[in-house]
Amino acid sequence: DPETIQDDFEKLFDAISRVTFNRVDRKKIMQIKSVAGNAQEVVELQAPVMAQGNIEDWLLALEIEMQRSVRRECRHCALDTGGVLSEKPMKQFADQYIAQVALLGLQLIWTGDFQNALTRMAKEKDKTVMPQTNKKFLQIMSDLIAVCLQSDLTKLDRTKYETLVTIHVHQKDLFQEVWKKVKDHKVKDENDFEWLKQTRVYWKTETEHAVISIADVDFVYSYEYLGCKERLVITSLTDRCYLTQSQALGMFFGGAPAGPAGTGKTETTKDMGRTLGVCVVVTNCSDQHRFRDMARIFKGLCMSGLWGCFDEFNRIELEVLSVVAMQVESITQAKKQNAKLFLFPGEPVPIKLVPSVGYFITMNPGYAGRQELPENLKVLFRSVSMMVPNRETIMRVKLASVGYSSMDMLGKKFCILYALCEQQLSKQRHYDFGLRNILSVLRQSGANKRAEPPDTDEEMLFMRTVRDMNLSKLTADDAPLFMALLRDLFPKVLEPPKKIYPSLEESTKNVVGRQKLIERDTWMLKVIQLYETSLVRHGF
Repeated sequence: DPETIQDDFEKLFDAISRVTFNRVDRKKIMQIKSVAGNAQEVVELQAPVMAQGNIEDWLLALEIEMQRSVRRECRHCALDTGGVLSEKPMKQFADQYIAQVALLGLQLIWTGDFQNALTRMAKEKDKTVMPQTNKKFLQIMSDLIAVCLQSDLTKLDRTKYETLVTIHVHQKDLFQEVWKKVKDHKVKDENDFEWLKQTRVYWKTETEHAVISIADVDFVYSYEYLGCKERLVITSLTDRCYLTQSQALGMFFGGAPAGPAGTGKTETTKDMGRTLGVCVVVTNCSDQHRFRDMARIFKGLCMSGLWGCFDEFNRIELEVLSVVAMQVESITQAKKQNAKLFLFPGEPVPIKLVPSVGYFITMNPGYAGRQELPENLKVLFRSVSMMVPNRETIMRVKLASVGYSSMDMLGKKFCILYALCEQQLSKQRHYDFGLRNILSVLRQSGANKRAEPPDTDEEMLFMRTVRDMNLSKLTADDAPLFMALLRDLFPKVLEPPKKIYPSLEESTKNVVGRQKLIERDTWMLKVIQLYETSLVRHGF
């Protein structure tokens, strides 16, 4: 009975949570869908898949059909990109397609217009084309931010539009950066490295494939259905990492990002996989891994063409690592020879090799119980060192994606404020001014902006959010210091009034009366702060 496997699709595919069977013939799979809360995203299969016979046979058929269906969506989207803004508004274009295809479409528009602008500027000496293109990108930006401000979006749609904004802020910034270099006569035409090193997305009509080019390496999009996932904010660090990893894959090697915890090594690899439409499987390595376990994972990756990301790879014991080196080397050799089948060490029969396979290892240097990699393994990987990402960029992009239009100025002030807090406030165990806290403040400021009328002053809203979310956890000595910092950074804003919760205050007064307690202002303030903290931290 195929119905019984519904709950297991999540373990087999990256984003398929359920499938829809035909009403009459209960063995025909008609569509695949990704579910989040009460919202869902549905993809119609190009041809129905019959769920009968051996389970592995029809699951493979479903996988092929999923890729064909996503490819069909991409084809429709690519033909549609020419008319965005001129014939149909951006929102209509994005609503028409599933999240990953709408994002691909946005990247196709940007690549096409950018390349066209550079070519026309070089060949026809057209001075107006750069400002026109910039105007178009800004228009797309403001249309997308306007959608993020609607308070009636479903959870999936909110993620979808915030992701579109996240990617497009970066695209718009890149264009302005290159345009500045054009004015300084540093960039001449579309063959300049400043343009070639970017992640560029093309639709090739002759092969009907989406192709992603980074520098001189071209990847064919893999059409894995990815559902509606959040994407990382692209900083210059991410760009550099993409460039190195794509070069490594182009030479049939693996990638090896290394750096301290919390710099986004695994996340960047997953994000790069999403850009190329590949499913990325993450394995957390430990000293319990044996070479047979590793062999099983590598064989699975080769036969399915997925990417494997091995987290904290240098925890594996040295004797296991030297066998792993042989395994990786056999895959590398087979990829270089463009083989369809190859002999994996320890296997009696050759196994299938899908060329899109990739493997990445991440390493945290200098913890106890870590190994230095053996030389014969090091040669098969290209390393990237990851340092702390640029917080201001992340704040700016996230502010845009929750609907703030003065994101540049607020991002700068927010970054300075948290840097000063880290330096000047006392060191307490429960203080956290890191990325996690930053993201929860930004999420909350988005919710506050949507709750207020659209013409409310953004500085006031943002200052109120930062104040209310941090003041309750500061010690008595630090609170005045924090308020002074806030006043210095937001001099135009007078003390913004506290948000009022009439129902909460009413019911607190009733309870106080019933229990014959004495009501004091400072105590009431603490009750409200506790309520606000639980709103943000635990989502009451």
